[in-house]
Amino acid sequence: MRTIFSQEEINTGRQREFDYLKGAFMLFIYLIHAFQATLSVEDSITRGLYMFATMSGAAIFIFVMGIGTVYSKNAAPAEFVRSGIRMVVYQYLNNLAYVAALFLPYPFVRGKLSETGMENFRFLVEMYIQYTNIFFITGIIYLVLALLKKLNMKMVGYVLIGTAVSIAAPFLYGRPVNVPVLGYVIKLLIGEADFVSFTPLYFLSYVLYGAAFGKVLRHVKDKARFYRILAIPAVAAVIGWWVLLFGKYGSDLSEMRTVLGDAYTQPDFWHVAASVAHILIFAIIVFFIERICGRDGESCGPKNPIARQLLYYSRHISKYYALHVTVYFIALGINGYESFQSYQCWLLALLSVIVTELMVRGYNMIIKAGGA
Repeated sequence: MRTIFSQEEINTGRQREFDYLKGAFMLFIYLIHAFQATLSVEDSITRGLYMFATMSGAAIFIFVMGIGTVYSKNAAPAEFVRSGIRMVVYQYLNNLAYVAALFLPYPFVRGKLSETGMENFRFLVEMYIQYTNIFFITGIIYLVLALLKKLNMKMVGYVLIGTAVSIAAPFLYGRPVNVPVLGYVIKLLIGEADFVSFTPLYFLSYVLYGAAFGKVLRHVKDKARFYRILAIPAVAAVIGWWVLLFGKYGSDLSEMRTVLGDAYTQPDFWHVAASVAHILIFAIIVFFIERICGRDGESCGPKNPIARQLLYYSRHISKYYALHVTVYFIALGINGYESFQSYQCWLLALLSVIVTELMVRGYNMIIKAGGA
């Protein structure tokens, strides 16, 4: 083990395999949200991709966020608090953008709205005014990390707390607190409501495991060998997970999709462990692919345009995530707030990729020009 680890922190650069993972999953998000945001029925391909994505998905972002807090140059508790408040505010600003996108087509289509279209419009507006998603849970998690950082929590402490949270979360989910205002706030933190997409309660374990993994990673001096060894238990966990799942549900993919969908937003300890194993396997695969391709990625980025785009997604993931759904809501409104056929959702996903790319790059160019 001495040939793998160092007592000093020597692996302190960017762990780019995790950046690639974030960027690659943005493409899954475009497709899956094209169906979900427009209240459309998923086709068989999308259902399969969604089942696959539930074993990583938002967990990738939160796990990598945990790694990032260990590698960040601005890791003081006060900075975490500021980041947490910013992300919570960002959530509700994002909600305003979503509602604005829903209202934008309304004056032009209200005269010919069907009863279903009107019901969908009212439902979506009511939900997205209060919506909590990845930005909200990230903000709350930053506040928790600030406390742990202040307490100078050791690596084993992150693991123990993460494990305790993943075990306790199912018993706390949706517990009513019949106190005005406080009860509403608690609902945002532990569920359950239509407008609560993800809860900090369930995803806290991912960030804590990510922080613990990041602390280990900083001491790794032979990363290739470390990943080869790590791949053995990770692959075993992944295979074991799917063997047990197919053994239980067999060919009933519809039931399996439902179970995985519920576990995605409300993971228990075993789902968290399996998700982390999946994330690590993906990262290990990406790490060795990059080594084989021989792309060092200097300051200008990798020469491969696909790799460069994935890293760009990762670097500006919040902007892409915030903007892509607005495209779907505007399209939904133009369609009278009625759902689409599957091929239309695929086309909408492609449209969103193009539109958000123009918006994000245009915004970044304006900011860069202003800074110059």
